[in-house]
Amino acid sequence: MAVMRVAQVTRPNGPFEIVERPIPEPGAGSVRIKVQACGICHSDSLTKEGAFPWIQYPRVPGHEVAGVVDAIGPGVAGWEPGQKVGVGWNGGYCGYCDPCRRGEFFACVRGQVTGISYDGGLRRVPGRPPPARSR
Repeated sequence: MAVMRVAQVTRPNGPFEIVERPIPEPGAGSVRIKVQACGICHSDSLTKEGAFPWIQYPRVPGHEVAGVVDAIGPGVAGWEPGQKVGVGWNGGYCGYCDPCRRGEFFACVRGQVTGISYDGGLRRVPGRPPPARSR
C-alpha cells in the first residue's frame, strides 16, 4: 500500500505530528492532488487551536496548496492527470443556496474549508526530498 507523510493535529491545541497515512483514492466528484508545495498561513492556527467545534480530528491543515492532479474519481469531467492545480481557502460550495446563486460562493451555507472541513495540503509523498530551508 502506498503511503504519504502528513503533518497532522490530533486534538485542539495539540502538537503537530508527522505520520504516515495510506494515500487515499479520490471519491466521486473529486480529484487527488500530488502536493508539490503548501504555504503556511495564520489561519492554519484555526485548525491547530480548534477554533471551530465541528472540526474532526486528526486533521491535516494547509489551504495554500499547489500540485498536480494524479488521480480522478468517478463523475469528474474537465480534469486530466498531470494538470497543475491550486487549492485555496474555499474548498467547496453547493451552487444551490441563495449566496451561491448570487455568486457569493464564500458565503455558501454548505461551504467547506480546505484544512478545516477536510484534510489540507501539509503532506508529501516519501521519496521526494523535503524543500531546503533558508537560514
